[in-house]
Amino acid sequence: MFRFLAITNRFLCKSRPLIQAVMEAVEGGVEAVLLRELGLEDHLFYTVALQFKKVLEPKGVPLLISRRVDIALAVGAQGVHLGSHSLPPSVARSLLGGERVIGFSAHSLEEAREAQDQGVDYVTLSPIFPTRSKPLARPLGLDYLAEVVSRVKIPVLALGGIGPQEAGETVKRGAHGVAVMSALWKGDPRTVAREIRERIEEIEES
Repeated sequence: MFRFLAITNRFLCKSRPLIQAVMEAVEGGVEAVLLRELGLEDHLFYTVALQFKKVLEPKGVPLLISRRVDIALAVGAQGVHLGSHSLPPSVARSLLGGERVIGFSAHSLEEAREAQDQGVDYVTLSPIFPTRSKPLARPLGLDYLAEVVSRVKIPVLALGGIGPQEAGETVKRGAHGVAVMSALWKGDPRTVAREIRERIEEIEES
């Protein structure tokens, strides 16, 4: 299971096309990409997903599609990432089969446990730290992250306010890895990705 998931956001990539920014992040060490482009009509979302699949596949980097099981199937993506308003994970699994990855956005221990019971492969837990993307959301904190990690059996990726330093702190507390959006796209994706990857590896080796 990947330990460094990039979540796309075209509105944050002001200085470069989204696909270019993502490939720079992959060069820096991102291990999987979640295509989460809200507000695109179906045909455009399908076209963008197909483009991402084409460039990521030769790199061996899994492409996950946010919420849209139909788009994931249509482009041959490696999986989907679901939320509380998506199809239930058990239904998505029946459509996708056992080989594709299914993730779920959890915001509490209860949601993480329920997702686990429905057969997801991993959960993101958020927000761990304050985050600009959801300024009104109360951060869960490192202690709560550690509690969730200790009480579920599937990998937990820390999400929300994650930069290089925070990535190290969350992995120290037991997170399998991190999911990152804002920090990657606000600056130099390659450099930020490399710093995050290095912090994760430092904790693994310590």
